[in-house]
Amino acid sequence: MNFEVFMKRCLALAKLGIADAAPNPSVGAVLVDEGRIIGEGYTSPYGGPHGEVNCFEDAKSKQGNIPESSVLYVSLEPCSHFGKTPPCSDLIIQERISTVVIACSDPNPLVEGKGIEKLKAAGIKVIEGVCKEEALELNKRFFTFHQKKRPYITLKWAQSQAGIFAPLKEEQYWISNAKTKALVHSWRRDEMSILVGDRTIQIDNPKLNNRLVAGKSPIRLVINTGDPIDKDKLVLKDKLPTYVFSYENSASYLNKRYIQLDNKHPVLQQVLNKLHLENIHSVLIEGGAFTLQQFIDLNLWDEAKIIIGQNPLSKGILAPDIAGELFANYQILEDQVKILKNNS
Repeated sequence: MNFEVFMKRCLALAKLGIADAAPNPSVGAVLVDEGRIIGEGYTSPYGGPHGEVNCFEDAKSKQGNIPESSVLYVSLEPCSHFGKTPPCSDLIIQERISTVVIACSDPNPLVEGKGIEKLKAAGIKVIEGVCKEEALELNKRFFTFHQKKRPYITLKWAQSQAGIFAPLKEEQYWISNAKTKALVHSWRRDEMSILVGDRTIQIDNPKLNNRLVAGKSPIRLVINTGDPIDKDKLVLKDKLPTYVFSYENSASYLNKRYIQLDNKHPVLQQVLNKLHLENIHSVLIEGGAFTLQQFIDLNLWDEAKIIIGQNPLSKGILAPDIAGELFANYQILEDQVKILKNNS
């Protein structure tokens, strides 16, 4: 039996749920009998059924029963604990599945091999490690959060062909095109939070939300170590969740939470520790250049998404200085998009 064919289908399904499943991982599940897919599913938005549950429901709706000879493919080890939903491993045992093929184990301490052990103890054959690397990449945010005890950190910026980040004059300045701007909003949708420094708020007055593609907006994070941010700035005027990290002890209001920093510990580490405590699995760092360079200098990044526009800007603030492994390189009209991975 070609395990990889069905596992790749699991991964394709899981990809559909990435943005809405967080902070849960998105899991794809495919049920196969006699070489034919009889049911499939992926993780519902956070709080809803997991991929295995949806897969079984799909199979039952199509044929009424699930043959005991069926093989279940899942892109991540089935959970073994009660959370917002019952354990998927118990459901698999209840449905009397003969074989389960798993891409990779779950790093969550509440699971971490216990789901596999439970299946084996019930007499179910378990095959592990099929398309493992692809599965790790798919749920990279979930794995980083549990293994490194911090969110997955993605850096993002646009620069001109000359490597300029922004003009010296402090004003909003667009380098990329409209098509690339929509791509950036899809990147925002895929992450749980988005972070900028206070200078970006004062100069650009951004909304930092997702307006151009279907899906949610991230939680907005602002590092405010300078003068207090004016309350008329867009991120402080609407009702979207926003965290402001500041040395000042300010009262929270609406969905704006002021989190007081101390001067005894590094600011970025305080921010990341707070995000870990808040169960925020990923953060997109959108600027400015100083904030981005801080993350780079401290080697606190996992991925960098760099847009190189055809804008003729040749003088100004230099783009961040970064080195990483080229993961992807493509064009969107006249803009070039480069994605780097930090493998150090």
